[in-house]
Formats: sequence, C-alpha cells, structure tokens
Amino acid sequence: MELLNRSSKAGKYNEAFYFIECMVGKGYKPDVVLCTKMIKGFFNGRNIERATRVMEILEKYGEPDVFAYNALISGFCKMNRLDFANKVLDRTRTRGFSPDVVTYNIMISLCSRRKLDSAYKVLNKLLKDNCKPSVITYTILIEATIFQGGIEKAMKLLDEMLTTGLRPDIFTYNAIIRGMCKYGMVDGAFEFVRSLNARGCKPDVTSYNILLRTLLNQGKCVEGEKLVLEMVSKGCEPNVVTYSILISCPCREGKVEEAVNVLKTMKERGLTPDAYSYDPLISAFCKEGRLDLAIKFLDYMTSDGCLPDIVNYNTILSTLCKNGKADQSLEIF
Repeated sequence: MELLNRSSKAGKYNEAFYFIECMVGKGYKPDVVLCTKMIKGFFNGRNIERATRVMEILEKYGEPDVFAYNALISGFCKMNRLDFANKVLDRTRTRGFSPDVVTYNIMISLCSRRKLDSAYKVLNKLLKDNCKPSVITYTILIEATIFQGGIEKAMKLLDEMLTTGLRPDIFTYNAIIRGMCKYGMVDGAFEFVRSLNARGCKPDVTSYNILLRTLLNQGKCVEGEKLVLEMVSKGCEPNVVTYSILISCPCREGKVEEAVNVLKTMKERGLTPDAYSYDPLISAFCKEGRLDLAIKFLDYMTSDGCLPDIVNYNTILSTLCKNGKADQSLEIF
C-alpha cells in the first residue's frame, strides 16, 4: 500500500498501475481518490488504454464516484473521443449515478473548443436529464459561440440565461464585452460596460482592460488615457495588464521615453512589470536600431526579478540576424 501511494505521489503511474493490478488479486479494495489521480495522469500522458483499465479495476473491485467518472469523461473529451465520453456518461447512470452540472460543463467546455454543435448537443442532453444549466454552463457556451463567429447568438444566449432566472456574473459579461469589441461593436461595448451597474454587476479591471486594448489597437491613445481616468474615478484600480497595454501605445508611435515613464509610474504604484510589459519597449528599441538599449533592458528585467520570455528573446535575436549580427546573438545568449 505504501509503495502504491509513493508511486502515485511521484507521478510514476505505470509503476502504480502494476502495484494496483497485483494487489486487487489479493483482496485489496482500490482507493477512489488514488485511482482518479491515476486516470488523470494516464490521460495527461495520452495513454487511453491504461486510464480506461484503471476505471475498470475501480468498478470491479472498488467504488467509483462522480469525480472519478468526471476525470474519465474529461480525458476522453480532451482526446477528442466524444463517443467514448458519451458511453461513460451512460454508464454512470446504469451504476446509479446522476451526472451533475459539473459533468456536463466539462463536456461542453471541451467540446466547444473543437465543435460548437457538439457542445449544444451536450446542452440538450443536460436539459433532457432534468439537470439545470449553471452560470458557468452559459458562460462557456457564450465564449465558444463568440470565438466561432456568433456575437448575435451569444447575446441570445445571454437573454435565455436571464429568462431562466440565472444571474450572469462578471465573467459572463466580460465574455460579451470581448465579443462586441472583437466584431467592431466598440460603442456598444462601452454602453454595455456602463450598463452593468444597472444589471447588478460592477465592471472589473478586466472589463476596462478589454475596452482599453481595443482603443489602443485603433491608435486611440488619448481616449485610452481618458478611459483609465474613468475607471479610477469609479474605484477600479489599474493592474499590470492595464499598464502593459498603456506602455504599448506610445511604443507603437515611437514615443519610447513616454512608454518608459509609464513603466516607472507602474512600479511607483507597487506593481511588478512582467515580460509582457517589457516586450513593447524591447520591440520599440529594436525598431529604432537601438539594440544596445534593448539588450540592456533584457539585463534590467533579469536583475529586477522578471525572467524574459521567448518573445523578448526572439525580438532581439531577429533584429540581430536582420542586421547581419548573428554571431553576436551567440555571444549574448
């Protein structure tokens, strides 16, 4: 038993599988939590056969619960095996379990990333099972519908959600705001954000960041600054993402010193810049041919406790290569 637990904790699922197969033949009742962890582990390693076999052992010698079945359903959906996921769903019923909304949300979430129509089929199945959709259910569908090109249908889902008596949360509303901005309904998005208080939900920093990013992508830096003042006046403090977006706008216009000042303000307010914050500055220095400053900024990031990401490195490497300084890139990195 101790060896089994140790193997599982160490992520040695093949070893744990060997122990569990040997032990059930000697009267060992498999632990459902341990088996659930093994199922997840085998799916992460793309070993469907072993994951399925663990559930078979659990069903024969132990007592599976809804969490174990959810792990199996989730794994099949991630592997794009919806047919197997549906069979497991049916099996849960024959064993006396009623799939809950979490089970269906797992399926809807993972189906929606590939086939939206499959996600809606799962929703219909949920309704036939007399299982009530949750706020999360609708939010997942709204996000997926917007992603695949349907802001109007997403708005209908929001209306349907309200009709059923569900109260959307800020995650639902932010999905709608993001969709409106994505499809060019920027004025409508601003009105929507300003209507949230009347809807019983206060806009958060993400709501404003979505609008801010849209404005700055359109080159409307002045309007963006006004929006930040508006959000602060309403008690919503800018975060790292807000400042990172603000840094990117002057960088695009070649106003690097202005962007550096935004970075300084960000730090003065107790916020720690991340790699995304520094990337516009590094890109701007490279475009201006100030490679020395770009490299110095990379060193400054590291000394400031911020590890550069692949984008930061690629920006500098690409510029060095374009300028015929490939050898220098080897010296630096």
